[in-house]
Amino acid sequence: MKFAYIRVSSKDQNEARQVDTMVAQGVPEANVYIDKASGKDTDRAQYQALKGKLRAGDIVVFDSISRMSRSMDDTKREYEWYITKGIALEFVKEPMLNTTGTAQDDVLQRAIGDIILTILSAFAEKERDDIRVRQAEGIAAAKSRGQRLGRPAITWQTLDTDTRRLFIAQYSRWKAGEQTAVETFKNVGMTKSTFYKIAKEYEAVAH
Repeated sequence: MKFAYIRVSSKDQNEARQVDTMVAQGVPEANVYIDKASGKDTDRAQYQALKGKLRAGDIVVFDSISRMSRSMDDTKREYEWYITKGIALEFVKEPMLNTTGTAQDDVLQRAIGDIILTILSAFAEKERDDIRVRQAEGIAAAKSRGQRLGRPAITWQTLDTDTRRLFIAQYSRWKAGEQTAVETFKNVGMTKSTFYKIAKEYEAVAH
């Protein structure tokens, strides 16, 4: 049987292009396994599910070797796992690594494939490391300019009119002893610390 594996790095990325590519490669859409996860390791739910489904003689299609993993050691280990199990591999962007249509015991073919695999997986790992470095540099630069990172702080002043009305109503019920503090946190959709902070700010402007 012919299968395909797709990995996109985040929930915001769309896998539709890769799905279309796999269908064009002759993979039934029902046999396409998709993970939305980092390629830092191979501990991904759908990837492991695919490996558990495979049998000798099956074919697995990847858009690129980097979709298997961005770690050089992991990539080489996974590649060898497929070869050992008698499962053929096809790579849309790196057809020179394909094991379909070549003799599995062809020493020269395997040697060439191993060299190319090492080079490509090394580049994939370097790219992942470069991304991490750029992210760290961006965070450091933002901090040096005094920019706040993460979600903006919630204050009484940042609440919209409807949220303020809800807060006041629930705050009043809490103060009157009509409901517990925990019930109040849930009703206004705030954490304990945020609620008490907003309560203090509200008391300061209300009195």
